[in-house]
Amino acid sequence: MNKRIILWTNLTIWYFLFVGMVFDMIIIAANWRTGDLESVKNLRAFFHVTEPGDYFMIKLAVLVFAIISPIAYWRTSKAIRNLLLIALVVTLADITFTMLHFLPINEYVGWYGEKTELDPVKLKEMCQSWWNYNFLRIALDFVGLLVSGRALHKSYSS
Repeated sequence: MNKRIILWTNLTIWYFLFVGMVFDMIIIAANWRTGDLESVKNLRAFFHVTEPGDYFMIKLAVLVFAIISPIAYWRTSKAIRNLLLIALVVTLADITFTMLHFLPINEYVGWYGEKTELDPVKLKEMCQSWWNYNFLRIALDFVGLLVSGRALHKSYSS
């Protein structure tokens, strides 16, 4: 019973990550997805205290629980263990994808410091790439959410 708290926490963190990703896509990224200089400058001005990447510290919490959960349930049920291992693989894929594709774009756009020189053509391409590939990242997070929920459900039936 006490181990089930780990699964509940795991699922809750996945939920916050997924909802935050959808919110980011619908509300925030929609304002700059065209990649025009003015919209990017406005968004940079909006994020003068924090940056969009601060929210994604939740990914680290997801990673921590994606590691803890299969360890805690390693000997209880093969089905639960397999679901939690899928969630771990999804987490690692999501973080790798974020580091390799999204962080370079975010650095170019200038979330992580003052960047004044932006090539309009390159900016438009990068913003469009960010927007298009973010659907894949949201899909990965949805898979992680589903398998984590399924693992929790199986913990009640096993």
